This record gives sequence, C-alpha cells and structure tokens, in this order.
Amino acid sequence: MLLSIITVSSLTGCTDMDIIYKTDYAYITQVFLFMGIFVAFAVKTPVIFLNTWLLKAHVESPLSGSVILAAVVLKLSLYGVFRLILPLVPKAFIFYTHIIFVICVITILYASFSTIRTIDVKELIAYSSVSHAAVYLAGILSNVIQGIQGGILLGLAHGFVSSGLFISGGGILYDRSSTRTINYYGGLAQIMPIFSILFFILCLANCATPLTLNFVGEFMSLYAIFERLSLAGIIGSSSIVLSAVYTIFMFNRIIFGGIFKGWYTYLPDLNKREYSILLVLVIFTVILGIYPSIILDSLNYSASTLLFGFESE
Repeated sequence: MLLSIITVSSLTGCTDMDIIYKTDYAYITQVFLFMGIFVAFAVKTPVIFLNTWLLKAHVESPLSGSVILAAVVLKLSLYGVFRLILPLVPKAFIFYTHIIFVICVITILYASFSTIRTIDVKELIAYSSVSHAAVYLAGILSNVIQGIQGGILLGLAHGFVSSGLFISGGGILYDRSSTRTINYYGGLAQIMPIFSILFFILCLANCATPLTLNFVGEFMSLYAIFERLSLAGIIGSSSIVLSAVYTIFMFNRIIFGGIFKGWYTYLPDLNKREYSILLVLVIFTVILGIYPSIILDSLNYSASTLLFGFESE
C-alpha cells in the first residue's frame, strides 16, 4: 500500500484527494495500484490466507481490545475501499471482480467450517467476523448500488452484534467463570435468564434473521453478488445457513445443553451496567433492521456516485 501511495504521489505530483480523483490513470497503472491497495485491505478485512493475525489478536487481547477491533478497526477496510479503490482504480477492480468474488466465497466457506469446529467462544466469534467481512467486501466491490449500501449496513450491524457477542462471551461469561471453553457451560438459562434472552437476540442477529440489521445488509450484499455473478451469489448465500449452524450450535450448548452442569456453584445474572450495554446494542440492531431507511435514505446519492459505468467505456 505504501508503494501504491508513493506511485500515485509521483504520477500526480501531490497527495490531494480531489486532484487524484480527477486524474485518469492508464489501465495497466490502475492494475498495479489496485493490486497493492487491495492486498493491504484484504489483510485488514481479512480474507482467506491473510486472516491468521485476527484469531490471535482477538483471543489474546482483553475484552476492550476485541470490541474495538471488531466494531471499529475491521471497518477501516470498508472505508479504505470507498476512499481509494472505487474512485481511484475503477477499471482495474471491475476487471478483477470475479476473482474477488471467488476469494470472498472461499473465505466464507473456510471461515464458516472453521467456526463450527471451534470450542472457544472468542475464537468462534472471531472466525464468524471473517465470514461476515467477506460478504460485505464482495458486496461493495460488486459495482451495484444495493451492494454498496448493503456492505455499509452489514458493516454497521456487525459492529453492533459482534461487539455484543464479545461482551457476552469474552466479558460476562469469562468474568464469572474464568474460562471461554464452550464445553464447560450448559443450562445457563436456568440461572441467567436475562442474559440468555439478550444473548439469544444477538445470536439471531448474527444469523442474519429477518427484522435485524444484519439481515438487511447481508441480503442486499448477496443480491449484488448474485446480480454480477450468479454462481458466486448462490454459493455465497450458504453463509446464511452456515452462520445459523455455528451460532445456534454455540448458543444451544451454552444456554441449554441439558441440566446446569454445576461446574460453578453460582453464576450471577446481568448487573445494571452489563444489561444497559447489551440492551443498547440489541435496540440499535432491531430498530435499524425494522426501519433501515433511516440510514439508506442518506446513502442513496453517495453510493450512486461510486458506481462505475463500465458498459459505456
């Protein structure tokens, strides 16, 4: 990415974004710039083979680090794509759209199957983040307005839901039991009913259930992928089924799983601080899922300016 920025600066003579956007680079120049910038943001997203850092970062970091990483830092790749790739190298990313779709579909399948087999709560949520990130990356690089809007919505929804899941698994449960291993839990619905309800809503949102913001964002992103490359859209839609598999499987083992296993003598339910934090995240996820026009109406013009009319080129 640094080499790409230096190249742009040397070709244009400045780093003023307004001037850079108005410069029409040759196609071969756009290809090399795209390769440098896309690889950088593919690490940040992250996608397959470039995602090994995310797992360690989430598992080893404290709760606040995991929340900031999931809610804010991972969305910098979204911002970077909007600011650099879409307006700067449109001909190059249009030509490589199908390759991007293949990478994202492989990422979705790999991350989902890896998530199903894990037994660490934070590790599971981290891998699910990789799957959802691949969906919105493919959506915003589809050159379809629904994909751009859906990618923004899914990124926002993932910030709410993933943060809530990290607070639930890596914060509330870990503070009480000092373990993140799913096998040690079971039957928590009997002793932590309020936590179970809020955790269930967050898990449903992570599955992209209707009436949640995740559903709107994922549906629009997958629609855009399907419109550009039907096969990638069909295979990518498996993310909905696979996310339901690993999320509900995790929820069932932690909250139900038969009688409370009794590894711990007492696990208190949510206190006021924990309840307030989770409730705010749940309310935003549900309200924006029922009425996403609050955000979509303000995105129409901005998203349409990022489209590239490659048919007329």
